[in-house]
Amino acid sequence: MSIKIGVIGLGEAGGSIAAGLKQAGADVTGFDARLDVPAVRSRAEGLGIHLASSLSELAKRSNIILCLTHASSAVSVAREIAPNLLPQHVYSDWNSGGPKLKKQVAIAIEASGAAFVDGAVMSAVVPLGHKVQVLLSGSGANKFLESTTGLGMNLEVVGDNPGDASAMKMLRSMLVKGLEALILEFLITARKFSAEEKVLSQLNGTLPMHDWNELAARLASRSFQHGRRRAQELGQVAETLREVGIEPMVIAGAEKRLTWFADKELFAEGDEVLTGYAEILDRIEGNRG
Repeated sequence: MSIKIGVIGLGEAGGSIAAGLKQAGADVTGFDARLDVPAVRSRAEGLGIHLASSLSELAKRSNIILCLTHASSAVSVAREIAPNLLPQHVYSDWNSGGPKLKKQVAIAIEASGAAFVDGAVMSAVVPLGHKVQVLLSGSGANKFLESTTGLGMNLEVVGDNPGDASAMKMLRSMLVKGLEALILEFLITARKFSAEEKVLSQLNGTLPMHDWNELAARLASRSFQHGRRRAQELGQVAETLREVGIEPMVIAGAEKRLTWFADKELFAEGDEVLTGYAEILDRIEGNRG
């Protein structure tokens, strides 16, 4: 007997995952609150899955339930479906939200006796569909993993608590999206000087971008030893942006963070230069402020 999976939210991500699970052999039921919109219904009908008329019907037809609506509606959807859940249900929220949100969803779901799984989708769903990498945590994580064996999903259990998986996604997004914002601010500013291509070319080979652990260690060590000087230089960078009419949104925050680090006075001339980020973090935690 094929596993019965319900997918709430049949947009680009939810629809792609639902279609992939159907092709992999699962009995898939879908629900979308916007099915009364002709374009949404037409796209959903093209997925080849059963379309439920309500969350109640979806719960009755499913053992595993995935929610891919939006972070803003994650809690309300959980509260609406919870009265229809039984102890055999496993409900997994795959919306992009932080640990606090996932814990709120878990409270709503687990009050019904069902198990909850925090699902953190770690890359773009399309074109991977149901094979996209997803980190799992929570009371039902291992059951979810075992139940979906054979469907070709790329799943990894990373913790026992709701929020463990989403915290890892938020931290990764902090690096990737933060870097995107920095690059964007650089490009906008560099265009004022017609220097974007030249500066980027000069940076080739200067940092170990192939190894993020090494990159983090190198940059943290530089800030540990020369934090004050580097913060002051960023102050001059921020002033350069203002001179050409650009608000230093990212750079001003970076200057503030490095100044905070320098103000801790963790390094003095003649001290050993720490080269590992774990040692530096230990030093920071030993001097909280």
